[in-house]
Amino acid sequence: MAKTDAGNSNPFYVTGVGASMPEHDVEIFKQILTVLRLSRGVDFTNYKQSTLKRRIARRMALNKTEKPDDYLRFLQENKTEQEALYNDMLISVTNFFRDKHSFEVLCSSIFPQIISQKTIDGSLRIWVAGCATGEEAYSMAICLQEQLGDKAANMKIQLFATDISEITLTKARAGVYRPHELEGVSEARLQQFFVKQDDGKYQVTKTIRDMCVFAHHNLLSDPPFSRIDLVSCRNVMIYLEPVLQKKALNIFHYSLNENGYLVLGKSESVGSNSDIFKAYNASEKMYVRKNLLIKSASWLVNR
Repeated sequence: MAKTDAGNSNPFYVTGVGASMPEHDVEIFKQILTVLRLSRGVDFTNYKQSTLKRRIARRMALNKTEKPDDYLRFLQENKTEQEALYNDMLISVTNFFRDKHSFEVLCSSIFPQIISQKTIDGSLRIWVAGCATGEEAYSMAICLQEQLGDKAANMKIQLFATDISEITLTKARAGVYRPHELEGVSEARLQQFFVKQDDGKYQVTKTIRDMCVFAHHNLLSDPPFSRIDLVSCRNVMIYLEPVLQKKALNIFHYSLNENGYLVLGKSESVGSNSDIFKAYNASEKMYVRKNLLIKSASWLVNR
C-alpha cells in the first residue's frame, strides 16, 4: 500500500523510503510520461520519479481530478494541459548570483585563470545548461564584463545558455525582472548593468544581453556544444536518476576544452565519475576536466 501525504489519497503523492504504488497506477504513470514524450519530445523516464509524481498530483488537484485514469484521459485529449504539465515538470529555481561564495570563487579565481590563457582577440566559450529564466547566465556575463573592462569588446565571448522550456527562455531573452527578483544584485551592479523601466521593472543592459545566446536545447539528447571553457549546470542533476547523471557528466567532459571547468549545484557532485573530473573547489562543487587519451563522439556514446 502506498504511503501518501497526510490527508491526501492521491496515489501520486507517494513518500517514504521504499514507498510503492499499485501496479495499475504505475502503468498510468508510465502512460502519462509517454504522452509528454510524444507531445513535447522529452523523455522523463529517468528523471527522479518522486518529483514527477508530485508534479502530476499537483496538476490533478488543480483540475479537480481524483483518479489517475481520469487524469490520463483528460491529458490525452487536452493539449493545453499537456503544455501545463510539461512546464510544471521543469522546475525553475534560480536567482542572480545564487550561492554568493560560489560566484566569488568564479569571479575572483576561475574567470581570471580562463582569461589569462586567451589571446586579446581570442574566444571565450561558456555553456550554462538548464539556464531557466536567465539569471545565472547574466550573472556570469556581468562578472566577465567586470573582469575584462574595456578589453571585453576585443574578446569574443560566447555564453550559450540553454534550456528545454520555451517559457523560461522567452523571459531570459527579454532580460526583464521585477525588483524582488534582483535581491542578489548589489546597488552598484543594479546601476551599471540594469535599466529601470516605466513599470518599475529592470532590464539587463544591451551590452550584457548581447553576450548571451539563449537557445532551446536538451542536454541529454541534442548534440553537445564543443570547445567550451566552462560548463555550469547547477541544480539540474538532482532531478535525474544516476544513469542520466552519468550521461550528462560524460557529455560535459566531451564538451570541455583541456583543463576546462565544471560547476555544479551545492547538492550535486561528480560522484563516482572521478575518472573524468577532479575537484577544483570541492566545497563549492567546482571541478576540472581530466584529460583522457580518447576524446571522440564514439567514446561519448559508448560510455
